[in-house]
Amino acid sequence: MYYSAFRIQNFKGIKDTTITLSDQTKMGVFAFVGLNESGKTTILEAIHSFSPDKATSELVGGDATSGVPVKQRVPRHLISSFTGDVSVAATVCLEEEDKDDLSNTLKNDHGILLDLETLPDKIILERQQRFKNGDFVKSYFTLRTDVKIKTGRQKNWRAPSVDEKETIKNTIYNNTPDIAHFPTFVFDFPKQIFLTKERGDKISQFYRRVFQDILDYDGRGHTIEDSIVRRVRSEDKIVPWIDFFNIWGTSDDREKIQHVMDRASAVVTEVVFGRWNKIFGEDTAGKEINISFETLQGERKDENGTLHNTNEHDVFIKFQIKDGTRRFDVNDRSLGFRWFFAFMLFTQFRVARESTRPVLFLFDEPASNLHAAAQQKLIDSFPEIARDNYTLAYTTHSHYMIEPKWLEQTFIVSNRADAPSSSMMDALSLDDESLDIQATRYRTFVNKHPGQTSYFQPILDRLRVVPSRFDIDRQSVVVEGKSDYYILRYALRLLEQDDLPILPALGAGTFSSLIALHIGWNLKMLFILDGDDKGKEEREKYTKEYGLTPSHAVTMDELVPGVKEIEDFLDQEALDTISKDLELDKKPTKNQIRRFFQERLARDEILDLGDGFKTNAQTVVEEIKKRLQSDEQESMANAA
Repeated sequence: MYYSAFRIQNFKGIKDTTITLSDQTKMGVFAFVGLNESGKTTILEAIHSFSPDKATSELVGGDATSGVPVKQRVPRHLISSFTGDVSVAATVCLEEEDKDDLSNTLKNDHGILLDLETLPDKIILERQQRFKNGDFVKSYFTLRTDVKIKTGRQKNWRAPSVDEKETIKNTIYNNTPDIAHFPTFVFDFPKQIFLTKERGDKISQFYRRVFQDILDYDGRGHTIEDSIVRRVRSEDKIVPWIDFFNIWGTSDDREKIQHVMDRASAVVTEVVFGRWNKIFGEDTAGKEINISFETLQGERKDENGTLHNTNEHDVFIKFQIKDGTRRFDVNDRSLGFRWFFAFMLFTQFRVARESTRPVLFLFDEPASNLHAAAQQKLIDSFPEIARDNYTLAYTTHSHYMIEPKWLEQTFIVSNRADAPSSSMMDALSLDDESLDIQATRYRTFVNKHPGQTSYFQPILDRLRVVPSRFDIDRQSVVVEGKSDYYILRYALRLLEQDDLPILPALGAGTFSSLIALHIGWNLKMLFILDGDDKGKEEREKYTKEYGLTPSHAVTMDELVPGVKEIEDFLDQEALDTISKDLELDKKPTKNQIRRFFQERLARDEILDLGDGFKTNAQTVVEEIKKRLQSDEQESMANAA
């Protein structure tokens, strides 16, 4: 069971947007890309509010089941007057196994027979919070999909009663994935993690839950309350601190708690460092995680916020890295290490909770303050987390956090207020009423708004042309621009031939510097220009002004008769295939054609464009290689 879509209405700055995660099959990793203040965090908060897990719900200020507090969800500009519903509707996909489990649970636990023949593959559940004049009225949780049932000896399928529908809804919901939202601040690893609930801030309380996940993973039945806190606060130890200290020094409870710590340390070492080796390829041999504990005099705040000592004392733990004889507190390590260590704790042990529900992990601007290499390592690790029915979504505005292979799973987040203004006064007059946060699939957004590149600039930066390094003795092919570069590379991949060192210029008139290098340093370059009048004019200029030999400058129509520019490779079959892939209802433009080849190469997915394109590809590649080979033979003859 997994989420395939969320429709969000009236949630803070979101008026109405639908986020379709998976159309047909489950995909594991999703990215939300946008400018600062575009509404990326709001998107995550809304998704989280549908089914928040307890720990991260409390982390963002809500109770155990709400996520963002209900009263904070009202559109800002309507905070005192909003009348209507704040709504998050989730579309849940049921696989055959899920349907069977659902049917068995309803039959065995509630005596309800579910009609599996008419049960759809997608179920819609909706959470609503109703407001009147800005005041919260009531919450609703509704099954929006019709189902058919029978009970007792009934022979005909029927619609369920109100109570029966409530039972069906809860049974479905109890098997949907938990949603865990990790804000940026949670990665600030604490120096101390209090295991007693009364001490520590919300970060400490969150990490307390993470520590229980570690104990659960160990499988020995240890709990914080029974295995640790109970031993510190047993009846004989509820005494003043000085007396407690004397009792504690002779009690065997210390050894019992230490045994729990030793087991937890071994588990974290095995799991975190084991996965660390696999994901990051770094040798952690000889390094261990050590979890130690200490007791502390009990303190409580009274109703006025004043601290007072208490006879119920506290216990906290801290994480250290042991490297040989040396020990280092985790929170004293580098920012990068602390971030990745926390990330591994959150993801690796979360799956061990007693609940069998899978998890949708939400990360807000992960690793945003780490260097480029660390960000790249992080996204490389995401597929290891998002396996089976586990899913991961994250926000970013860093091009290092873009994976070209996931562009189909990437959303552009925009809102009216962050749109580039035509003047400073326009920007000044924008108010909260202009907010309209939208999350649109990358491809759809680019097709609809090709000129609004500021929204998806990180993706363009990630897909930018980075020619392979070549040494001065290697033959190279120089083409007019990016389209030539991508289409020729695509042709080589389609034909399963060795790559050529292709270099894109900035147009037919920009070859001058490279030609000067070619001649001055005796480099081996083949310059390919378009076969139109401009290309032929430029070739003539280069041969006259620079002395470029005709064998080193060719036009496209000399390589493939009838083809003046690279886009002429594409016959109607190829154009139709590209239009279908880009979800266009008309002939693709030159920019859209370039984007098709650019994205396909980045994702390493080569699509057959038909016999016409393949024939042209074979012809041009053979002609290029023939001319390079001829030039090489000429050079060898001259050298002899």
